[in-house]
Amino acid sequence: MNNKGFLCILFLAICLCGLAKPISRYNTTIIIEQVPSNTPHDASLYLASNVDGWLPDLENRQFERLADGTYQLRITHDTDTLSFKITRGNWDAVEARDNGRALPNRVHYIKHTGEVVRVSVEVWEDISIGSYTIHMFFLLIMSIQGFLLIIAINTIRNQNKRANSILSILLVLITISLLGRASTFDPDLFTWQPKLIFVPELILFTYGPIFYLYIQKLLVVEKTRNVWIHFIPAVLQIAIYIPYLLIDGQVLIYLIIDKELFPYFAISGFISLLFNGFYWWKCRELMIRYANQDHLSEKQNKYLRFLNGVLNIKAVYLTLWFAAAVIFLTGEIFETDLLYISENLIDVLWLLFSLIIFALAFYAVKHPEVLREKKKYQDNKINPNEINQVKDKLLEILNKDNLYLRPDLTLENVAHMIPTATHTLSRVINEQFDQNFTELINTYRVNAFIERIESNPKDSYLEVALAVGFNSKPTFNRAFKKIKKCTPREYFKHSKNT
Repeated sequence: MNNKGFLCILFLAICLCGLAKPISRYNTTIIIEQVPSNTPHDASLYLASNVDGWLPDLENRQFERLADGTYQLRITHDTDTLSFKITRGNWDAVEARDNGRALPNRVHYIKHTGEVVRVSVEVWEDISIGSYTIHMFFLLIMSIQGFLLIIAINTIRNQNKRANSILSILLVLITISLLGRASTFDPDLFTWQPKLIFVPELILFTYGPIFYLYIQKLLVVEKTRNVWIHFIPAVLQIAIYIPYLLIDGQVLIYLIIDKELFPYFAISGFISLLFNGFYWWKCRELMIRYANQDHLSEKQNKYLRFLNGVLNIKAVYLTLWFAAAVIFLTGEIFETDLLYISENLIDVLWLLFSLIIFALAFYAVKHPEVLREKKKYQDNKINPNEINQVKDKLLEILNKDNLYLRPDLTLENVAHMIPTATHTLSRVINEQFDQNFTELINTYRVNAFIERIESNPKDSYLEVALAVGFNSKPTFNRAFKKIKKCTPREYFKHSKNT
Protein backbone atom coordinates (compact mmCIF):
# COMPACT_ATOMS: atom_id res chain seq x y z
CA MET A 1 0.00 0.00 0.00
CA ASN A 2 1.43 3.38 -1.01
CA ASN A 3 1.57 6.37 1.29
CA LYS A 4 -1.37 8.07 -0.40
CA GLY A 5 -3.71 5.13 0.27
CA PHE A 6 -2.53 4.85 3.86
CA LEU A 7 -3.22 8.53 4.48
CA CYS A 8 -6.77 8.19 3.05
CA ILE A 9 -7.56 5.29 5.33
CA LEU A 10 -6.13 7.16 8.33
CA PHE A 11 -8.19 10.24 7.45
CA LEU A 12 -11.39 8.21 7.21
CA ALA A 13 -10.71 6.50 10.54
CA ILE A 14 -10.16 9.87 12.23
CA CYS A 15 -13.47 11.19 10.76
CA LEU A 16 -15.39 8.15 11.90
CA CYS A 17 -13.96 8.44 15.39
CA GLY A 18 -14.98 12.07 15.49
CA LEU A 19 -18.52 11.29 14.42
CA ALA A 20 -18.95 8.39 16.78
CA LYS A 21 -20.75 9.29 19.96
CA PRO A 22 -18.64 8.51 23.01
CA ILE A 23 -20.10 5.88 25.29
CA SER A 24 -20.78 7.36 28.72
CA ARG A 25 -20.53 5.24 31.84
CA TYR A 26 -22.75 6.23 34.76
CA ASN A 27 -22.57 5.21 38.39
CA THR A 28 -25.95 5.55 40.10
CA THR A 29 -26.84 4.72 43.69
CA ILE A 30 -30.43 3.75 44.50
CA ILE A 31 -31.56 3.95 48.11
CA ILE A 32 -34.85 2.49 49.36
CA GLU A 33 -35.73 4.65 52.35
CA GLN A 34 -38.91 2.86 53.37
CA VAL A 35 -40.68 -0.45 52.76
CA PRO A 36 -44.17 -1.62 53.84
CA SER A 37 -44.52 -2.78 57.42
CA ASN A 38 -45.71 -6.23 56.27
CA THR A 39 -42.52 -6.86 54.29
CA PRO A 40 -41.09 -10.25 55.42
CA HIS A 41 -38.11 -9.70 57.70
CA ASP A 42 -35.92 -12.03 55.63
CA ALA A 43 -36.98 -10.64 52.25
CA SER A 44 -34.35 -9.86 49.65
CA LEU A 45 -34.99 -6.84 47.46
CA TYR A 46 -33.90 -6.63 43.84
CA LEU A 47 -33.77 -4.04 41.09
CA ALA A 48 -35.49 -4.92 37.81
CA SER A 49 -34.60 -2.40 35.11
CA ASN A 50 -34.13 -1.70 31.44
CA VAL A 51 -30.38 -2.05 32.02
CA ASP A 52 -30.65 -5.81 32.53
CA GLY A 53 -33.68 -6.71 30.39
CA TRP A 54 -36.13 -6.44 33.31
CA LEU A 55 -35.01 -9.59 35.07
CA PRO A 56 -36.49 -9.51 38.60
CA ASP A 57 -33.93 -11.56 40.56
CA LEU A 58 -30.39 -10.92 39.30
CA GLU A 59 -27.85 -11.65 42.02
CA ASN A 60 -25.77 -8.55 41.24
CA ARG A 61 -28.90 -6.38 41.50
CA GLN A 62 -29.75 -7.34 45.09
CA PHE A 63 -29.99 -4.45 47.54
CA GLU A 64 -27.80 -4.34 50.61
CA ARG A 65 -29.66 -3.74 53.86
CA LEU A 66 -27.98 -1.10 56.01
CA ALA A 67 -28.00 -0.68 59.76
CA ASP A 68 -30.51 2.20 59.63
CA GLY A 69 -33.12 -0.04 57.92
CA THR A 70 -32.64 1.38 54.43
CA TYR A 71 -31.56 -0.58 51.35
CA GLN A 72 -28.79 0.47 48.97
CA LEU A 73 -27.57 -0.61 45.54
CA ARG A 74 -24.94 0.92 43.28
CA ILE A 75 -25.10 0.11 39.57
CA THR A 76 -23.04 1.00 36.55
CA HIS A 77 -24.87 1.58 33.28
CA ASP A 78 -24.51 3.24 29.88
CA THR A 79 -27.99 4.60 29.24
CA ASP A 80 -28.94 8.07 30.52
CA THR A 81 -32.55 7.00 31.13
CA LEU A 82 -33.03 4.54 33.96
CA SER A 83 -36.39 2.73 34.11
CA PHE A 84 -36.81 0.38 37.05
CA LYS A 85 -38.98 -1.28 39.69
CA ILE A 86 -38.29 -2.90 43.05
CA THR A 87 -39.14 -6.59 43.48
CA ARG A 88 -38.76 -9.29 46.11
CA GLY A 89 -37.32 -11.72 43.55
CA ASN A 90 -40.23 -12.24 41.11
CA TRP A 91 -42.92 -10.30 39.28
CA ASP A 92 -45.66 -11.51 41.62
CA ALA A 93 -43.88 -9.75 44.47
CA VAL A 94 -43.31 -6.39 42.79
CA GLU A 95 -43.95 -2.97 44.28
CA ALA A 96 -47.36 -1.41 43.71
CA ARG A 97 -49.30 1.76 44.43
CA ASP A 98 -50.95 2.39 47.79
CA ASN A 99 -54.28 0.98 46.50
CA GLY A 100 -52.58 -2.26 45.48
CA ARG A 101 -52.67 -1.66 41.74
CA ALA A 102 -49.78 -1.93 39.32
CA LEU A 103 -47.20 0.82 39.62
CA PRO A 104 -45.94 2.35 36.36
CA ASN A 105 -42.20 2.01 35.79
CA ARG A 106 -40.09 4.43 37.76
CA VAL A 107 -38.11 6.62 35.37
CA HIS A 108 -35.04 8.66 36.27
CA TYR A 109 -33.12 10.78 33.76
CA ILE A 110 -29.41 10.78 34.52
CA LYS A 111 -27.70 14.18 34.37
CA HIS A 112 -24.29 13.18 35.64
CA THR A 113 -22.52 10.22 37.13
CA GLY A 114 -22.67 9.60 40.87
CA GLU A 115 -26.34 10.54 41.31
CA VAL A 116 -28.32 9.19 44.26
CA VAL A 117 -31.96 8.16 43.64
CA ARG A 118 -34.14 7.83 46.75
CA VAL A 119 -37.39 5.88 46.61
CA SER A 120 -40.00 4.42 48.98
CA VAL A 121 -42.00 1.24 48.40
CA GLU A 122 -45.64 1.79 49.33
CA VAL A 123 -47.06 -1.76 49.08
CA TRP A 124 -46.30 -5.13 47.51
CA GLU A 125 -48.74 -6.52 44.97
CA ASP A 126 -48.83 -10.03 46.43
CA ILE A 127 -49.47 -9.10 50.08
CA SER A 128 -51.61 -6.00 49.76
CA ILE A 129 -55.36 -5.84 50.27
CA GLY A 130 -56.36 -2.65 48.57
CA SER A 131 -59.66 -1.34 47.33
CA TYR A 132 -59.09 -3.20 44.08
CA THR A 133 -59.39 -6.55 45.91
CA ILE A 134 -62.91 -5.79 47.12
CA HIS A 135 -63.76 -4.52 43.65
CA MET A 136 -62.43 -7.72 42.09
CA PHE A 137 -64.49 -9.95 44.40
CA PHE A 138 -67.62 -7.94 43.64
CA LEU A 139 -67.09 -8.37 39.90
CA LEU A 140 -66.61 -12.11 40.38
CA ILE A 141 -69.85 -12.37 42.37
CA MET A 142 -71.73 -10.45 39.70
CA SER A 143 -70.26 -12.75 37.05
CA ILE A 144 -71.56 -15.83 38.85
CA GLN A 145 -74.93 -14.13 39.23
CA GLY A 146 -74.90 -13.42 35.51
CA PHE A 147 -74.58 -17.12 34.63
CA LEU A 148 -77.44 -17.98 36.99
CA LEU A 149 -79.65 -15.33 35.39
CA ILE A 150 -78.90 -16.65 31.91
CA ILE A 151 -80.08 -20.09 33.01
CA ALA A 152 -83.18 -18.65 34.70
CA ILE A 153 -84.22 -16.58 31.70
CA ASN A 154 -83.92 -19.49 29.30
CA THR A 155 -85.99 -21.85 31.46
CA ILE A 156 -89.12 -19.67 31.48
CA ARG A 157 -91.98 -21.28 29.60
CA ASN A 158 -93.55 -19.59 26.62
CA GLN A 159 -90.71 -17.15 26.60
CA ASN A 160 -90.28 -14.40 24.06
CA LYS A 161 -87.44 -16.17 22.29
CA ARG A 162 -86.45 -13.28 20.05
CA ALA A 163 -86.02 -10.76 22.87
CA ASN A 164 -84.65 -13.32 25.35
CA SER A 165 -82.00 -14.60 22.96
CA ILE A 166 -80.67 -11.05 22.58
CA LEU A 167 -80.79 -10.49 26.36
CA SER A 168 -78.94 -13.77 26.90
CA ILE A 169 -76.21 -12.79 24.43
CA LEU A 170 -75.85 -9.45 26.20
CA LEU A 171 -75.61 -11.17 29.60
CA VAL A 172 -72.98 -13.61 28.29
CA LEU A 173 -70.84 -10.78 26.91
CA ILE A 174 -71.15 -8.73 30.10
CA THR A 175 -70.37 -11.73 32.30
CA ILE A 176 -67.25 -12.55 30.27
CA SER A 177 -66.21 -8.88 30.35
CA LEU A 178 -66.62 -8.75 34.13
CA LEU A 179 -64.47 -11.86 34.49
CA GLY A 180 -61.86 -10.31 32.19
CA ARG A 181 -61.92 -7.07 34.19
CA ALA A 182 -61.53 -8.98 37.48
CA SER A 183 -58.60 -10.96 36.05
CA THR A 184 -56.64 -7.76 35.39
CA PHE A 185 -56.51 -7.12 39.15
CA ASP A 186 -54.91 -10.46 39.99
CA PRO A 187 -51.10 -10.43 39.53
CA ASP A 188 -50.90 -14.20 39.02
CA LEU A 189 -53.56 -14.23 36.32
CA PHE A 190 -52.10 -11.18 34.64
CA THR A 191 -48.63 -12.72 34.58
CA TRP A 192 -49.98 -16.06 33.33
CA GLN A 193 -52.17 -14.60 30.58
CA PRO A 194 -51.78 -10.82 30.07
CA LYS A 195 -53.93 -10.96 26.93
CA LEU A 196 -56.98 -11.15 29.19
CA ILE A 197 -56.68 -7.36 29.43
CA PHE A 198 -58.39 -7.15 26.03
CA VAL A 199 -61.48 -9.11 27.14
CA PRO A 200 -63.32 -6.24 28.91
CA GLU A 201 -62.61 -3.99 25.91
CA LEU A 202 -64.84 -6.15 23.70
CA ILE A 203 -68.00 -4.87 25.40
CA LEU A 204 -67.29 -1.25 24.44
CA PHE A 205 -68.72 -1.52 20.93
CA THR A 206 -71.25 -4.32 21.50
CA TYR A 207 -73.18 -3.25 24.61
CA GLY A 208 -75.02 -0.30 23.02
CA PRO A 209 -76.20 -2.09 19.84
CA ILE A 210 -77.28 -5.27 21.64
CA PHE A 211 -79.21 -3.35 24.32
CA TYR A 212 -80.93 -1.34 21.61
CA LEU A 213 -81.87 -4.49 19.67
CA TYR A 214 -83.22 -6.04 22.89
CA ILE A 215 -85.53 -3.09 23.54
CA GLN A 216 -86.54 -3.05 19.89
CA LYS A 217 -87.49 -6.73 19.95
CA LEU A 218 -89.28 -6.29 23.26
CA LEU A 219 -91.38 -3.28 22.26
CA VAL A 220 -91.59 -3.32 18.46
CA VAL A 221 -93.23 -6.00 16.36
CA GLU A 222 -91.65 -5.30 12.98
CA LYS A 223 -88.61 -7.25 11.81
CA THR A 224 -85.19 -5.66 12.24
CA ARG A 225 -83.15 -5.39 9.04
CA ASN A 226 -79.38 -5.20 8.47
CA VAL A 227 -78.54 -6.08 12.06
CA TRP A 228 -74.86 -6.62 11.15
CA ILE A 229 -74.38 -2.89 10.44
CA HIS A 230 -74.56 -2.17 14.17
CA PHE A 231 -71.47 -4.31 14.80
CA ILE A 232 -69.03 -2.93 12.22
CA PRO A 233 -67.10 -0.94 14.91
CA ALA A 234 -66.79 -4.10 17.03
CA VAL A 235 -65.35 -6.03 14.08
CA LEU A 236 -62.85 -3.24 13.38
CA GLN A 237 -61.81 -3.24 17.03
CA ILE A 238 -61.16 -7.00 16.97
CA ALA A 239 -59.09 -6.55 13.80
CA ILE A 240 -56.92 -4.00 15.60
CA TYR A 241 -56.48 -6.39 18.56
CA ILE A 242 -55.22 -9.29 16.45
CA PRO A 243 -51.53 -8.18 16.18
CA TYR A 244 -51.34 -7.80 19.98
CA LEU A 245 -52.94 -11.20 20.50
CA LEU A 246 -50.23 -12.81 18.39
CA ILE A 247 -47.18 -11.40 20.20
CA ASP A 248 -45.40 -13.05 23.11
CA GLY A 249 -47.08 -12.66 26.50
CA GLN A 250 -43.99 -11.24 28.20
CA VAL A 251 -43.56 -8.65 25.45
CA LEU A 252 -47.20 -7.64 25.96
CA ILE A 253 -46.61 -7.25 29.70
CA TYR A 254 -43.77 -4.82 29.01
CA LEU A 255 -45.96 -2.88 26.56
CA ILE A 256 -48.68 -2.60 29.19
CA ILE A 257 -46.34 -1.69 32.04
CA ASP A 258 -44.60 0.94 29.90
CA LYS A 259 -48.03 2.33 28.95
CA GLU A 260 -47.30 1.98 25.26
CA LEU A 261 -50.84 0.65 24.73
CA PHE A 262 -52.41 3.33 26.92
CA PRO A 263 -53.00 5.84 24.09
CA TYR A 264 -54.88 3.18 22.13
CA PHE A 265 -57.08 2.31 25.11
CA ALA A 266 -57.75 6.02 25.71
CA ILE A 267 -58.73 6.69 22.08
CA SER A 268 -60.86 3.54 21.94
CA GLY A 269 -62.58 4.54 25.18
CA PHE A 270 -63.39 8.03 23.93
CA ILE A 271 -64.80 6.78 20.61
CA SER A 272 -66.88 4.14 22.39
CA LEU A 273 -68.21 6.86 24.72
CA LEU A 274 -69.65 8.70 21.72
CA PHE A 275 -70.82 5.39 20.26
CA ASN A 276 -72.72 4.38 23.40
CA GLY A 277 -74.13 7.89 23.75
CA PHE A 278 -75.61 7.56 20.26
CA TYR A 279 -77.29 4.25 21.14
CA TRP A 280 -78.59 5.69 24.40
CA TRP A 281 -80.33 8.35 22.32
CA LYS A 282 -81.65 5.66 19.95
CA CYS A 283 -83.11 3.68 22.88
CA ARG A 284 -84.69 6.80 24.35
CA GLU A 285 -86.25 7.70 21.00
CA LEU A 286 -87.65 4.18 20.59
CA MET A 287 -89.20 4.18 24.06
CA ILE A 288 -90.76 7.63 23.61
CA ARG A 289 -92.34 6.46 20.38
CA TYR A 290 -93.66 3.36 22.15
CA ALA A 291 -94.99 5.37 25.11
CA ASN A 292 -96.98 7.61 22.76
CA GLN A 293 -99.12 4.67 21.71
CA ASP A 294 -102.65 4.59 23.04
CA HIS A 295 -104.14 1.98 25.34
CA LEU A 296 -101.00 0.65 27.02
CA SER A 297 -101.81 -1.69 29.88
CA GLU A 298 -100.77 -1.00 33.45
CA LYS A 299 -98.05 -3.66 33.32
CA GLN A 300 -96.76 -2.29 30.03
CA ASN A 301 -96.57 1.19 31.56
CA LYS A 302 -94.86 -0.22 34.64
CA TYR A 303 -92.22 -1.99 32.57
CA LEU A 304 -91.79 1.11 30.44
CA ARG A 305 -91.12 3.13 33.59
CA PHE A 306 -88.55 0.55 34.64
CA LEU A 307 -86.77 0.79 31.27
CA ASN A 308 -86.80 4.57 31.58
CA GLY A 309 -85.15 4.19 34.97
CA VAL A 310 -82.48 1.99 33.37
CA LEU A 311 -81.83 4.64 30.74
CA ASN A 312 -81.59 7.33 33.44
CA ILE A 313 -78.94 5.27 35.22
CA LYS A 314 -77.15 4.85 31.89
CA ALA A 315 -77.24 8.63 31.48
CA VAL A 316 -75.44 8.95 34.84
CA TYR A 317 -73.05 6.24 33.66
CA LEU A 318 -72.24 8.11 30.45
CA THR A 319 -71.82 11.38 32.36
CA LEU A 320 -69.29 9.80 34.74
CA TRP A 321 -67.54 8.25 31.75
CA PHE A 322 -67.28 11.68 30.14
CA ALA A 323 -66.00 13.15 33.43
CA ALA A 324 -63.28 10.48 33.62
CA ALA A 325 -62.19 11.35 30.07
CA VAL A 326 -62.09 15.08 30.86
CA ILE A 327 -60.09 14.51 34.06
CA PHE A 328 -57.58 12.34 32.22
CA LEU A 329 -57.13 14.90 29.41
CA THR A 330 -56.77 17.69 31.98
CA GLY A 331 -53.98 15.78 33.69
CA GLU A 332 -52.21 15.19 30.39
CA ILE A 333 -52.49 18.82 29.27
CA PHE A 334 -51.33 20.34 32.57
CA GLU A 335 -48.90 17.48 33.32
CA THR A 336 -50.66 16.71 36.61
CA ASP A 337 -51.09 13.22 38.01
CA LEU A 338 -54.87 12.76 38.00
CA LEU A 339 -54.75 9.11 37.00
CA TYR A 340 -55.97 7.89 40.41
CA ILE A 341 -59.18 9.94 40.06
CA SER A 342 -59.85 8.56 36.58
CA GLU A 343 -59.21 5.01 37.77
CA ASN A 344 -61.64 5.36 40.69
CA LEU A 345 -64.29 6.71 38.33
CA ILE A 346 -63.71 3.81 35.97
CA ASP A 347 -64.22 1.39 38.88
CA VAL A 348 -67.54 3.07 39.66
CA LEU A 349 -68.46 2.82 35.98
CA TRP A 350 -67.89 -0.94 35.98
CA LEU A 351 -70.06 -1.32 39.07
CA LEU A 352 -72.88 0.69 37.48
CA PHE A 353 -72.38 -1.18 34.24
CA SER A 354 -72.91 -4.55 35.92
CA LEU A 355 -75.81 -3.37 38.08
CA ILE A 356 -77.78 -1.89 35.15
CA ILE A 357 -78.04 -5.02 33.07
CA PHE A 358 -78.46 -7.36 36.02
CA ALA A 359 -81.27 -5.19 37.39
CA LEU A 360 -82.92 -5.57 34.01
CA ALA A 361 -82.47 -9.33 34.12
CA PHE A 362 -83.77 -9.57 37.71
CA TYR A 363 -86.86 -7.65 36.69
CA ALA A 364 -87.37 -9.94 33.73
CA VAL A 365 -87.18 -13.03 35.96
CA LYS A 366 -89.45 -11.50 38.60
CA HIS A 367 -92.00 -10.48 35.96
CA PRO A 368 -91.78 -13.30 33.39
CA GLU A 369 -94.77 -11.98 31.51
CA VAL A 370 -92.48 -9.46 29.81
CA LEU A 371 -90.45 -12.36 28.45
CA ARG A 372 -93.41 -14.24 27.03
CA GLU A 373 -94.82 -13.94 23.59
CA LYS A 374 -97.76 -11.59 23.47
CA LYS A 375 -100.94 -12.88 21.90
CA LYS A 376 -101.55 -11.59 18.43
CA TYR A 377 -105.07 -10.89 17.33
CA GLN A 378 -106.22 -11.49 13.80
CA ASP A 379 -108.24 -8.29 13.95
CA ASN A 380 -105.54 -5.67 14.45
CA LYS A 381 -107.93 -2.86 13.59
CA ILE A 382 -110.13 -1.83 16.48
CA ASN A 383 -111.64 1.56 17.08
CA PRO A 384 -109.87 3.33 19.99
CA ASN A 385 -113.19 4.84 21.06
CA GLU A 386 -114.68 1.37 21.24
CA ILE A 387 -111.83 0.23 23.47
CA ASN A 388 -112.43 3.13 25.86
CA GLN A 389 -116.16 2.50 25.91
CA VAL A 390 -115.78 -1.21 26.62
CA LYS A 391 -113.20 -0.59 29.33
CA ASP A 392 -115.26 2.13 31.04
CA LYS A 393 -118.42 0.02 30.98
CA LEU A 394 -116.53 -3.01 32.31
CA LEU A 395 -115.13 -1.00 35.23
CA GLU A 396 -118.57 0.39 35.95
CA ILE A 397 -120.28 -2.97 36.26
CA LEU A 398 -117.40 -4.34 38.33
CA ASN A 399 -116.95 -1.41 40.72
CA LYS A 400 -120.50 -0.10 41.02
CA ASP A 401 -122.65 -3.15 40.35
CA ASN A 402 -120.26 -5.65 42.02
CA LEU A 403 -120.90 -8.07 39.20
CA TYR A 404 -117.99 -10.24 40.29
CA LEU A 405 -120.03 -11.48 43.25
CA ARG A 406 -121.95 -13.77 40.93
CA PRO A 407 -120.34 -17.24 41.05
CA ASP A 408 -121.76 -18.20 37.63
CA LEU A 409 -120.26 -15.16 35.86
CA THR A 410 -118.80 -15.84 32.41
CA LEU A 411 -117.12 -13.83 29.69
CA GLU A 412 -120.19 -14.20 27.50
CA ASN A 413 -122.45 -12.81 30.26
CA VAL A 414 -120.32 -9.70 30.72
CA ALA A 415 -119.96 -9.13 26.96
CA HIS A 416 -123.75 -9.28 26.65
CA MET A 417 -124.19 -6.71 29.46
CA ILE A 418 -121.78 -4.14 27.99
CA PRO A 419 -122.75 -4.97 25.11
CA THR A 420 -119.86 -5.99 22.86
CA ALA A 421 -118.42 -9.01 21.09
CA THR A 422 -116.82 -11.67 23.27
CA HIS A 423 -113.48 -11.51 21.45
CA THR A 424 -113.46 -7.70 21.77
CA LEU A 425 -113.98 -7.87 25.53
CA SER A 426 -111.28 -10.54 25.85
CA ARG A 427 -108.87 -8.38 23.90
CA VAL A 428 -109.61 -5.28 25.97
CA ILE A 429 -109.00 -7.20 29.21
CA ASN A 430 -105.74 -8.70 27.89
CA GLU A 431 -104.35 -5.42 26.57
CA GLN A 432 -105.65 -3.00 29.21
CA PHE A 433 -105.23 -5.14 32.35
CA ASP A 434 -102.60 -7.69 31.26
CA GLN A 435 -104.88 -10.43 32.60
CA ASN A 436 -107.41 -12.84 31.22
CA PHE A 437 -111.07 -12.71 32.22
CA THR A 438 -110.78 -15.22 35.08
CA GLU A 439 -107.70 -13.52 36.57
CA LEU A 440 -109.43 -10.13 36.51
CA ILE A 441 -112.63 -11.37 38.20
CA ASN A 442 -110.66 -13.34 40.82
CA THR A 443 -108.59 -10.23 41.62
CA TYR A 444 -111.80 -8.35 42.43
CA ARG A 445 -113.08 -11.25 44.51
CA VAL A 446 -109.85 -11.62 46.51
CA ASN A 447 -109.78 -7.88 47.27
CA ALA A 448 -113.41 -8.01 48.37
CA PHE A 449 -112.61 -11.04 50.58
CA ILE A 450 -109.75 -9.14 52.28
CA GLU A 451 -111.94 -6.10 52.93
CA ARG A 452 -114.66 -8.21 54.58
CA ILE A 453 -112.26 -10.18 56.77
CA GLU A 454 -110.50 -7.01 57.90
CA SER A 455 -113.89 -5.58 58.87
CA ASN A 456 -115.02 -8.79 60.61
CA PRO A 457 -111.97 -10.88 61.55
CA LYS A 458 -114.06 -13.57 63.27
CA ASP A 459 -116.01 -14.49 60.13
CA SER A 460 -115.41 -17.86 58.50
CA TYR A 461 -112.96 -17.70 55.62
CA LEU A 462 -114.97 -20.21 53.59
CA GLU A 463 -118.28 -18.43 54.11
CA VAL A 464 -116.79 -15.09 53.06
CA ALA A 465 -115.06 -16.69 50.06
CA LEU A 466 -118.37 -18.12 48.85
CA ALA A 467 -120.06 -14.79 49.50
CA VAL A 468 -117.66 -12.87 47.22
CA GLY A 469 -118.20 -15.19 44.26
CA PHE A 470 -115.93 -18.24 44.66
CA ASN A 471 -117.77 -21.52 44.23
CA SER A 472 -115.42 -23.79 46.20
CA LYS A 473 -112.64 -23.72 48.80
CA PRO A 474 -109.90 -25.14 46.47
CA THR A 475 -110.71 -22.57 43.79
CA PHE A 476 -110.52 -19.77 46.36
CA ASN A 477 -107.20 -20.99 47.82
CA ARG A 478 -105.57 -21.31 44.40
CA ALA A 479 -106.75 -17.87 43.30
CA PHE A 480 -105.69 -16.18 46.55
CA LYS A 481 -102.20 -17.70 46.51
CA LYS A 482 -101.69 -16.84 42.85
CA ILE A 483 -102.66 -13.20 43.37
CA LYS A 484 -101.17 -12.53 46.83
CA LYS A 485 -98.29 -15.05 46.68
CA CYS A 486 -99.31 -16.55 50.04
CA THR A 487 -102.21 -18.29 51.80
CA PRO A 488 -105.01 -16.24 53.43
CA ARG A 489 -103.79 -17.05 56.95
CA GLU A 490 -100.21 -16.04 56.07
CA TYR A 491 -101.49 -12.83 54.53
CA PHE A 492 -103.48 -11.72 57.56
CA LYS A 493 -100.76 -12.83 59.98
CA HIS A 494 -98.23 -10.68 58.14
CA SER A 495 -100.73 -7.81 57.94
CA LYS A 496 -101.31 -8.00 61.69
CA ASN A 497 -97.58 -8.01 62.47
CA THR A 498 -96.88 -5.00 60.29
